[in-house]
Amino acid sequence: MKLTNFLNYLSENNIKKAVILKRENINYFLERYPPNFSVLIFDVKENRAILKVPKLDYRMAESYKTKHLDIELFEKWEEVFNGCDGVEETLPIRFLKYLDKNYKIVSDKINEMREIKNKREIELIEKAAKISDKAVEYVMDLVENSNKPITENQLAAEIEYVMKKEGSIKPSFDTIVISHKKTAFPHSMPSDDTVKNILLMDIGATFEGYCSDITRTIILNPKKEYLDVYDLVHGAKVEAEKNLKEGISVKKLDSIAREYMGEFKEYFIHSLGHGVGVEVHENPSVSSRAQEDKVLKEGMIVTIEPGIYLKDFGVRIEDLYLVKKNGFKKLSNAKIWSFCE
Repeated sequence: MKLTNFLNYLSENNIKKAVILKRENINYFLERYPPNFSVLIFDVKENRAILKVPKLDYRMAESYKTKHLDIELFEKWEEVFNGCDGVEETLPIRFLKYLDKNYKIVSDKINEMREIKNKREIELIEKAAKISDKAVEYVMDLVENSNKPITENQLAAEIEYVMKKEGSIKPSFDTIVISHKKTAFPHSMPSDDTVKNILLMDIGATFEGYCSDITRTIILNPKKEYLDVYDLVHGAKVEAEKNLKEGISVKKLDSIAREYMGEFKEYFIHSLGHGVGVEVHENPSVSSRAQEDKVLKEGMIVTIEPGIYLKDFGVRIEDLYLVKKNGFKKLSNAKIWSFCE
């Protein structure tokens, strides 16, 4: 359906041939993780899509063939781009010499299509979410029951091992496992620092090329300031969930969570969420600072991830949601928090 819909779009916009090189876009159209090197061609005149692969991947790629998709050997770039007048905005500059002078950019249409997930995409993302759930719960149990010091790097390794063991192709982004004062920095990286006081884990799995994204903060030392900020962040997340459904604008949803934080909203220094699919960050951006005040639609999959980052520590909680007409379905379900004495 995606292939034929895109061919129809090209025809309606007088584009004769589109060449897709971005791996994530090829993944989107195939709904499978693509061969290591592949080129997807849409030929309007012949009304077909062709996946070009090198000889070493051809036999494997034959399993990708459908009534809407042919598999052919890649030979040379001149042949791929011959007659091409539709490309992605990310096309490397070295290929411009092959293009029709009146070429058009097709990225906006692909990004628009990617926003609404079909049944199979939802299933793949939910599978990726369950994989990351298992990893974070395993590590939370490990931290709770450990009687010796453990480092951020050790926990990150355990997370990636469990996700791989459960079927993840790779992490959907660099695994974040940070502790103590480093939690004040949203995207700090794990190190050989010993885990203590407060632990933040932001992780994602990749299943058939589709991503998940989950963040959990664990309070290891029951200091009142930790618990108070945790409760505030959790409350903001719950408040956003109450309003999450088709029809709400991304700016309003972000503002609802931000206003719930009161005087602490100045320490919420990123957007409330983002779309997730074949990339861990894709449209729509759930932000009060978004250029376009987009309205959420049924079939979108987004994160909700409020966070507060103070001088000496930070808290973030993140889950993955399928937007529905009158609410949502939460796709990630790892327990929200854990406390170790």
